[in-house]
Amino acid sequence: MRNGWFSSGVSRVVCAAALSGAWIAACSATGGNTEFGDSSSKNGSGAGNTGGNGGDGGSFIPAGAGGNTGAGGDDSCAATKNKAQQVPLDMYIMFDQSSSMKDNSKWASTTAALKAFVEQPAAAGIGVGIQYFPQSSGIVCPNLGFCNTDAECGPAACGPCAAPTPGFPIKVCSSPSGDSCKPSDYAVPDVPIAPLPAVGTTIINSINAHSPSGSSTPTGPALQGAVDYAKQWATLNPTHTTVVVLASDGEPTGCSASITSVNAAADAFNGVPSIKTFVIGVGNIASLNSVAAAGGTGAAIIVDGSQNATEEFLKAMNEIRGAALSCSYLIPQPPPGDDIDYNAINVEYTPESGISVVVPQVKSEADCPAAGLAWYYDVPGAPKQIVFCDATCSQIANDTKAEIDVLVGCATIVK
Repeated sequence: MRNGWFSSGVSRVVCAAALSGAWIAACSATGGNTEFGDSSSKNGSGAGNTGGNGGDGGSFIPAGAGGNTGAGGDDSCAATKNKAQQVPLDMYIMFDQSSSMKDNSKWASTTAALKAFVEQPAAAGIGVGIQYFPQSSGIVCPNLGFCNTDAECGPAACGPCAAPTPGFPIKVCSSPSGDSCKPSDYAVPDVPIAPLPAVGTTIINSINAHSPSGSSTPTGPALQGAVDYAKQWATLNPTHTTVVVLASDGEPTGCSASITSVNAAADAFNGVPSIKTFVIGVGNIASLNSVAAAGGTGAAIIVDGSQNATEEFLKAMNEIRGAALSCSYLIPQPPPGDDIDYNAINVEYTPESGISVVVPQVKSEADCPAAGLAWYYDVPGAPKQIVFCDATCSQIANDTKAEIDVLVGCATIVK
């Protein structure tokens, strides 16, 4: 008999549960193990006929499909049931501190919401880090007006001399205030990612030490720096989900157009590891939607900068937390010395109704169905996480009482 490996805190599926839910487990003649049969032609010995030949134990039998609930053949297996653990979530927040954040008390209201977010019990366990933009380049720029050549801007960090937006006929120095255009300045966090609630006080102190300043909004370099840090962090923490949260109240200004926020978000989402960029627009900033789309999160969450901004910003942060947490689960680890058989893992979903179903696997995200249940490994061949397809994720996210279990030891059901 093929047995799954065992770890602390897990339980064997027992015979009493054999007929529950939408899948039938076949129990051994001894009653000591739970066997899972498929609908192949091998006969199993057994206890209760449901109208067909017994399975060989290689997978599961859909209820009503026929098959024997007996012990199964020589290839029968025993499944180990593990309560699924959501992948730890880490957020790197890139927060706008440009001078326009002074308007309509946007800075006061949004930072109050951010403080409330890191203090709420529901966020415990999430990793959070933060940096602000613009950062000072440390260089004094002599020319605060218009220009015709790069040389008129002074040091290189103050230029180049260019039109600030496409179609704008008048040239200006791209960073006349000395705001940094270097992604590396934003890749160094003011507060490195660390778990809540312990890091909460450090983040609150960091927020209190900052205030709006700087005349430009160098979103491109800031987001590129955030992505660079997030990628480095994700590489060192491969079993975590790492995301970037960009919060801004303005269209990108300053710095050259060679580093754009859209390109930075797209490169992060399409890279390895893949990093999603969530965007909060403090005010209806149209360009931020394209950043969110490129970053794999659809559209920016717009917060009214003049009304209820604290409440709306907190709600936006919690929406991001929920969206990033709901779809990825850790693969249970075997005892020391044992190996994982990635072709012998199944995912069981028990909705509020209590009728359990086994979610079938697809090869990759590209194979996800538009409707119905399915999951895939994050990296085929070398997986770290179990990831639900979007349709499955949406269904489970709306089921607040759902239970997810990982069953180890029987052949994976493939869609």
